[in-house]
Amino acid sequence: MSELTAEQHHVLKDYNEVLDTVSDTLEFLETNLKEEVSDEVQQVFEDLLLAFEQLSVSHEQMIIWFEDKVEMSTLVADYHEVIDLLKEWFVFESNEEKRELLFEKVTPAFESWKDRMQLFVKPYIAH
Repeated sequence: MSELTAEQHHVLKDYNEVLDTVSDTLEFLETNLKEEVSDEVQQVFEDLLLAFEQLSVSHEQMIIWFEDKVEMSTLVADYHEVIDLLKEWFVFESNEEKRELLFEKVTPAFESWKDRMQLFVKPYIAH
């Protein structure tokens, strides 16, 4: 793909913003996930799941737009590994286990992946 349409450019800019929002959300959950979960923390977690879903939908389009870029396929596959880590959330019963999961596995994996994805996307949105 050589040129982005205005709509594709807009989608990628929004996508990049969602990546940063997910980082902020993970940080919030790590800080605020206590033994007793507040309604706010529960809502933030549900919003996190929606953001991950939104990223997945964007990936379907990005695979098409960047079909000639092997790196995009690799990034999407690596994203699925982050999601697989997050699925452990539903296995754990205690909030301490969930917080540790975020702190030790999900957030570091997401941040590493996000940095690589943003490096890929940046040249397409930097104008």
